Amino acid sequence: MLSLLKKRWCLADTSPEVAVALARELGLPVAVAVLLINRGVTTAEEAAFFLDADLAKLHDPFLMAGMDKAVERVICAIESGESITVFCDYDVDGVTSAAFLTHFFRDLHCPVTAYLPERKAEGYGLNSDAVRKIREQGASLMITADCGITGVKEVALANELGLDVIITDHHQVGEEGLPQAIAVLNPHREECDYPYRFLSGVGLAFKLAIGIRNGLHTAGRSKEDLPNLKRHLDLFALGTIADVAPLTGENHILTRHGLDVLSISAKPGLVALKEVAGIAGNVDARAVGFGLGPRLNAAGRLGKADCGLHLLTATDLATAKVLAQELEKTNQERKEIQEETFIEAESLIRNERDLTVERVIVLASEIFHPGVIGIAASKIVDKYHRPTVLIALEGGTGKGSGRSIPRFNLFKAFTNCSSHLTQFGGHAYAAGLSMEEGSVEGFRNAINEVGHKFLTEEDLIPDVKLDTALELSQIDFTFYKNISLLEPFGAENPVPSFVSRNVKLRELKYIGKEKNHVRFRAVQGKGKIEVVAFNFASVLESVDTANENFDIAYELHLNIWNGREKLELRLLDLRVA
Repeated sequence: MLSLLKKRWCLADTSPEVAVALARELGLPVAVAVLLINRGVTTAEEAAFFLDADLAKLHDPFLMAGMDKAVERVICAIESGESITVFCDYDVDGVTSAAFLTHFFRDLHCPVTAYLPERKAEGYGLNSDAVRKIREQGASLMITADCGITGVKEVALANELGLDVIITDHHQVGEEGLPQAIAVLNPHREECDYPYRFLSGVGLAFKLAIGIRNGLHTAGRSKEDLPNLKRHLDLFALGTIADVAPLTGENHILTRHGLDVLSISAKPGLVALKEVAGIAGNVDARAVGFGLGPRLNAAGRLGKADCGLHLLTATDLATAKVLAQELEKTNQERKEIQEETFIEAESLIRNERDLTVERVIVLASEIFHPGVIGIAASKIVDKYHRPTVLIALEGGTGKGSGRSIPRFNLFKAFTNCSSHLTQFGGHAYAAGLSMEEGSVEGFRNAINEVGHKFLTEEDLIPDVKLDTALELSQIDFTFYKNISLLEPFGAENPVPSFVSRNVKLRELKYIGKEKNHVRFRAVQGKGKIEVVAFNFASVLESVDTANENFDIAYELHLNIWNGREKLELRLLDLRVA
């Protein structure tokens, strides 16, 4: 039975016996044990690793293939006073990676510069002109941050020019194999046995820094003379959350500590960024994902990423505030361009595409801006629940960005359609491509063939994943605090979601400027709690709320207003009981 939003509810199938046993060992409610089990944490030992988030339990960086060679080369550069250039990608993960390494090398009094390509002129990843320029500027060692894994030709050029290269990149290895660099740090390498494979780009920068720090200590430097890397975990949290990396394992530990550091960070750039975003006090993952991250990403999307990098590496607050204001203006510009792109995409779907036939949405337009098509594609996926690729056309060529759904690996699909593409890369859920304008129709047909092969009609029904069923009477501040032990929430550690059955909806109030949101009181036996339902006005107007009982799917939130704390539910979906 589908919900009122035409979605399929998927309640996690968790063994009650296993949950009760784990809850007893941990001294926590069974519902919290269920949350842990649903996130792959099934033993008391695993739960301690997850809940304690102890930095001492991080893996040895030298377990990563290539780390010993990378550390040896960097220490040689430090001791001989060589100039190091960090080459980064222009998204938040890339910029925070470069900022992290810049701060680290500054702490070591090592000459360092960061090179960030201009999105429109240079494109994504390493390019030959940049390699030549970096060598001409006097660098003898280049470290890539969040990019470079497919730069086989560019690294070969660097080798010819006498520029040593260390690659740090968490993206998939290309068909040409590994670049012939001094070292390649990437947990996705076949020969890499590093225990945790899902580090972000800034995570790899952190691991390299830890390795260098350990190497310098082994070589005789005292720990007191070496950088304290914990104070740079604010950048780790920012990059990892913004890149939607899984908040599991090491990412979970480092992000939790990173958010603590970010909340009190004295870095001028972060102080100024939080100020323009209106974020004060404790910074959580949501504040990063919806406040700080988009402002930094806007710079890269509109070809001004150097502003974000300069902000994060700024050494005085006055300069940082000017840069932060510039970012704020850029972010407003990004929002307007993004809305234009989304409106154009909706128009093309209505007028030119037949979704009864096409299982993958491919849209191309000269109106699309290449910097925002990824976000617009995500919005199309949210609305239509189909893999979506938007292609920005200009001068006979197209740059595309795609987003996908759980049952469709976008990177593999692009691989199957590679004859229509000049370049592509990415992950299962998000990938980018380049092509000639004349190849758009052929690519659309080819990827829809893949779509019909791997996607069924059932796959195109969106799921609402639910952790466990609750009685409303179970919800109180103690329960909320126990749930909070699992924070920070994000990819692979989602905000817990619950279902309560046979609930009455009372005291409905339509709110918002356009009265499209609803507040009501959920009543179930002796349990009562306020619910906020965003964009549910038309849904609730279509049913008999006075006489029907409903099953409700929701998240639990703490509403803080004028210093007062109140628990409330945020409605995800509902159906007639």
